[in-house]
Amino acid sequence: MNGADFSTNRHSAHAHMAMYTASKHTDLYFNDGNIVLLAGMSYFLVHQGLLARHSEVLNELMRSMDNTPTLEDRPVLTLPDSSTDVAHFLKAMYDGISFITYDSEGYPTLSGLLRMLTKYKVHHLQNDILRGLSNYWPTTLTQWDAREASVTGQDGTYTPRDSLPHPIEIINLAREIDYLPLLPSAMYDLTRSTPSEAAIGFVSPSTGTTIRLEFDDLQAVLRGREQASRFFSTFIVNNLEGRQPSRGCHRRKDGNPINKRTCQIAFEAITFELLRDINGIISNRTSDPLYAMAEAEQMQIRDDLLNGEASPMKTCEPCRVEFGAIVDTAKEDFWQKLPTWFDIDVSPWGQR
Repeated sequence: MNGADFSTNRHSAHAHMAMYTASKHTDLYFNDGNIVLLAGMSYFLVHQGLLARHSEVLNELMRSMDNTPTLEDRPVLTLPDSSTDVAHFLKAMYDGISFITYDSEGYPTLSGLLRMLTKYKVHHLQNDILRGLSNYWPTTLTQWDAREASVTGQDGTYTPRDSLPHPIEIINLAREIDYLPLLPSAMYDLTRSTPSEAAIGFVSPSTGTTIRLEFDDLQAVLRGREQASRFFSTFIVNNLEGRQPSRGCHRRKDGNPINKRTCQIAFEAITFELLRDINGIISNRTSDPLYAMAEAEQMQIRDDLLNGEASPMKTCEPCRVEFGAIVDTAKEDFWQKLPTWFDIDVSPWGQR
């Protein structure tokens, strides 16, 4: 990689002027350092050996330095990055990444650092952050279910936007650093917004600017949303509409005709409830097939009272277990299809 892509050292009047106006960083300044990194209006006195050990790009840049200006009698390497990004980058190399968080508040620091680690090929720290991000934008259904549970309140209210970065941010970041495994789950997350919300974008709380998807990614999200909707409609038709009780239904031999049809009536009530999407509206999870399929099973075991009467959606245990196995299979099938629906080539996908 050509050092000119990163450094403005050679014969740059701007770099020389910046040297005499920049201030030393209060933390990342070591008296025994042997190289100065100049970025924006700050300079950092650090150690060439540490930089070379962590970053092959910086190692190449330092090896190619010639006729380099000096500051405090040390050679100066000028970087075209912001002083904030360089500070986080150096802190990660010296102290590790324990200072970053994966919530919406910490996202500006995380994303800036991840871009730097990618750009300068600090692979081990980059991989550590990607593993952390993958807990929230995973490749397996098990991890996705755990992620969803972590952002659901005790009252059942689903509030991911209060704690996690917006999926548009994750999609754009994944494209920028060329890390495709983040995309399918982030795109699925975005499909649960309305098409207009996906197209309009959102206002970043940290910068106040509107962030949007690239047109091709928006198209992929909308196509995937349609595919997910079709899958869920087919699930209802094939597995709920007109569903009969299981062979082991506890009520199959009940002499009372009404009691005998209890489980069948429950499946009819669940079908109606899913079509109305009432639970999705209440819990802020509309247009979420994975949630809706799981909810179809959960409805069967709740003791909710409707107008003082027991829920009409409770089935016997054999009927619930049989339907639960169908739900598990359908959810896994749905998850496996996500990369194809969004036209993302990710391998492996869905493997624990």
